Amino acid sequence: MTIFKIRLIASFAVIFTAMGYGTAMAADISVSITLEQCEQDAVNNSAKLRQLNSQILALKESVNAAHSAYFPSLTLDAQGGWVSEVPEMKIGAMSMKYGDNWSYSAGPAAKYILYDGKGRSSRENAQKAALKAKKQEAEYAEKQIRMQARQAYFALQQNLQKTYLINSQIELARKQLKDLSSAYQAGTKTPLDVLIAKKQVNAALAKMTEARSGLASALRVLFRLAGTDYGINPEYPLDKRLAKASLPGNSSSLIDADSIEKTLSSMEHIYGKEFDENSPRLAALESMKEYYEKLSEAAKSALSPSAYLSGGAYLQYPNGPVKESVFLGKAGASISVPLFEGGKSSSQTKAHKHSAEAASFEKKDAESSLKNIFLTAKDRIYALSVEEDILKNMEQDSAETAKLAYEAYKAGTVTFFEVDNANVQLLECRMSLSDMRIKKLNALAIIDSLGR
Repeated sequence: MTIFKIRLIASFAVIFTAMGYGTAMAADISVSITLEQCEQDAVNNSAKLRQLNSQILALKESVNAAHSAYFPSLTLDAQGGWVSEVPEMKIGAMSMKYGDNWSYSAGPAAKYILYDGKGRSSRENAQKAALKAKKQEAEYAEKQIRMQARQAYFALQQNLQKTYLINSQIELARKQLKDLSSAYQAGTKTPLDVLIAKKQVNAALAKMTEARSGLASALRVLFRLAGTDYGINPEYPLDKRLAKASLPGNSSSLIDADSIEKTLSSMEHIYGKEFDENSPRLAALESMKEYYEKLSEAAKSALSPSAYLSGGAYLQYPNGPVKESVFLGKAGASISVPLFEGGKSSSQTKAHKHSAEAASFEKKDAESSLKNIFLTAKDRIYALSVEEDILKNMEQDSAETAKLAYEAYKAGTVTFFEVDNANVQLLECRMSLSDMRIKKLNALAIIDSLGR
């Protein structure tokens, strides 16, 4: 045995240990995350939904405040004063003062609006429309949050599947490297074949490290949307299915998630949905149009006459010219007719009408955009379904090609370069099939958020 051959065999022993044939280091923490769980956590922990719910509560109080205008207002009125001179009347040698230097009046007073040109009802209806719009906005926001949580979960599934497929490639490459090393020691293969096989293992290990980095990023995005990290350390995670795999580095956590196939099966019915022309987003804009229309009516009512009733009971001092306290009842009616205000109410009426028109046009634009997104997603689903059939056939052919290429190599009819190329194409085909299914899931999530 030559010195070169001895050194090469010794280097193979080091290679096997470095490439995972030593002790595997896996995390003790294994966490299972389901799609349903992530969706619900995203909704429960959404700051956006909490903000909208607070705004809904505020608008409910605004409706109550507007409705209170139908009730009489009751106040406690009190006033007092002092004058230096009190009127007096002299009759001969006699004089009589009309009152006192000091005076006061205190008691409950009520005021009621008899008529205000529908101002009160218009303002209340405006607040009701604003409340309705905010509720619809919150409903739409929840749909969007669920969709975003789904898409983040799909990205997690995609990265988990990627690590799983790459590990299959690593195991295949290691097996072939082991076979070639034995064949080399037996003198039937060349050092070049062994080095190419070694490169194949290293390339797959590098892809695995990159995939685990992508998995960490996907977890971070999911944590942000769900509002929780589920007790997971995302530094260098790994698919739970690979817990016993021999891979370099220590796993920070083992992740278990729904399979892509299971998720697809549970969501395939969504494809049959039609575009929701009463989507909460469009309904909210319609309600905002109504809101501005009612504000316009309220502004216009300021040009109408207003009628009021008022009354009260007071403890008053003095009682005219008599210096004594007395209880008095007062009642009255009044009418207010606006004569000139510089066009204020007219301008406000027009401004709110223009805002209502803007809301109407915004709804038309939003409907066109949302419908386009919906139909594009449907078109994509069909194209992806066609592509899936093609990729399935390609996967079968690639698997058979890789198998036959290796058998041909062992028979000496092809080089290991061709084996390596066949293995790489098989991995790429499997990952393309997985990525295609994730694209289909993303499109289904869009359809579900906009369909009915």
